[in-house]
Amino acid sequence: MQLLRDRVCVISGAGQGLGRAVALEMAGEGANVVLLERNPDTLAQVAAEIAAKGGSALPYALDVTDYDAYGRIVADVIAKRGKIDVLVNNAAINPPARTILEDRLEDWRRTIQINLEAVYMGSKLVAPHMVKRKAGRIISIASIQGFASSGTVGAYNAAKGGIIAFTKSMAVELGPHEILVNAVAPGYMSTPMSVINGVNETETPEFIDLYVTKGRIPLRRTGYPEDVSGTVIFLASPYCRYMTGQLLVVDGGLMSTF
Repeated sequence: MQLLRDRVCVISGAGQGLGRAVALEMAGEGANVVLLERNPDTLAQVAAEIAAKGGSALPYALDVTDYDAYGRIVADVIAKRGKIDVLVNNAAINPPARTILEDRLEDWRRTIQINLEAVYMGSKLVAPHMVKRKAGRIISIASIQGFASSGTVGAYNAAKGGIIAFTKSMAVELGPHEILVNAVAPGYMSTPMSVINGVNETETPEFIDLYVTKGRIPLRRTGYPEDVSGTVIFLASPYCRYMTGQLLVVDGGLMSTF
């Protein structure tokens, strides 16, 4: 459909999971995608996938907590592509499952740094450019755990809740400059991040019984990156014109039941 024809779209955490799915789908819709990923191997794989399908990709190996390096990449993208139309703040880590009684300050700080502070960094770096052009989209990946909790990942919950609040704040701040800022909250997804100690938590008998068989997820299946990436495409596309400051929940109906 070429919904994103000639748009320059930057995706952080583009080497796997949802970031990879968003990058591939954006490239398929005609976008010039910019891949930010700290793992050079997966970065190269996604860039090669896009190239093999005739798409355009600029890959950059980046730790999103390196503010100076992030800034150099943004400047390089603008120099090479002339603009940045869309930023997708997706990079994240899944911290060890611990309660407040068990967790460690270093884990908290690292999670907040990658999952929340990097959203601020990326947004702050591209926003002045978008303001000059009076156009742009900033899309951040939150989570249903930003407003509901499993009770064992407080730092992750706090970061994702922070993204939701920060999205609303930026929407108000950047609205006068015709920049749309929105967030997407996936539910349970089968991705590399859902693999804990070698076990995919969305494929365990316990998960299948509660969420699928008993219908805690009304669609009666776990989600996949491709179930969520289309929502990101919509927010980046011309079909999204008058929506900003919003959180779109993509969870198979999980938060609609009890």
